[in-house]
Amino acid sequence: AAQSYLKALEQNQSALLVAPTWNEIEAVTDRVRVALKIAGRLGGEEKEFQVFDSLSWTEAQKRDVRQYRAGMAIRFHRGKGGKHETVAMVAVEQDSLKVQRADGSEGVFQLGRGFVSFDVGETRKLRIAAGDKLLLQANAARKRFINGELVEVQAIQGDSVLLTDGRVIPPNYRSFAHGYAVTSHAAQGQTADAVLVVASSRSLPAVHQQQFYVSISRGRDRCQVFTDDVEQLRSHVTHSSRRLAAVEVVPRVRQQKFMERVLQRGHRFLKHFRQRITQSHSLRKGIKQIRETSYEHQRQPRRSIRP
Repeated sequence: AAQSYLKALEQNQSALLVAPTWNEIEAVTDRVRVALKIAGRLGGEEKEFQVFDSLSWTEAQKRDVRQYRAGMAIRFHRGKGGKHETVAMVAVEQDSLKVQRADGSEGVFQLGRGFVSFDVGETRKLRIAAGDKLLLQANAARKRFINGELVEVQAIQGDSVLLTDGRVIPPNYRSFAHGYAVTSHAAQGQTADAVLVVASSRSLPAVHQQQFYVSISRGRDRCQVFTDDVEQLRSHVTHSSRRLAAVEVVPRVRQQKFMERVLQRGHRFLKHFRQRITQSHSLRKGIKQIRETSYEHQRQPRRSIRP
């Protein structure tokens, strides 16, 4: 796959690598970068950056202190014009998190108090060189960065990254990864001259009919599929991830009896429901009659008994 990617670039064609899992993507990316270095397409010395990988937690997960563990990272999103801040998690307490800022100072973050926009993830080291392609993974309005955007590195300037389009990735923006390979989900809406689909046996459990269709349909001119287990891949791509209704998983010979049982249960439920409604009406009618009788009794004049 790496050599096919390099060949497409040499022919001045756009190429897109698609893999089903992030582990597969990292393995493919390493091989592609080695091939690019040998071909002289990655220039200058590499520099190591510490980047933020979001865990994509829901709001409920963020409020649950049991989800956290020491070593995670929290990225706070400030308002318009404000700077983002990433802190390291030092310890997890009863309803709060002990965090450490970039300058070494420590603080306590109370979960569920006030409205604070933040993301939870992990930090990892990423080596970048001039010529690398990057995948942006967070929006930044002031810098016009869009989540999912592919960019190319022109040069490394200290702690900043100069892009070929003239924009600069500042030191406080660290939500990016290598952009040579993407998942099928991220590939939606993208097209390239050549699409190279990588699906080794270790990532086949993530392959299904819909995912595979999205992957192979991204190419304008050609599509190549790379795998080490053709039979297993063929089996997975014929399997749909669509959730079936109950009647669809019942064998055809039993579907009629199954539907009869469903209808019988529905009939019994409706019959019982009608009985309850009738009883309820009768009860209300009886209560009304008792109240009317009591009211008439109270209206009757009382007779005094004379001695």
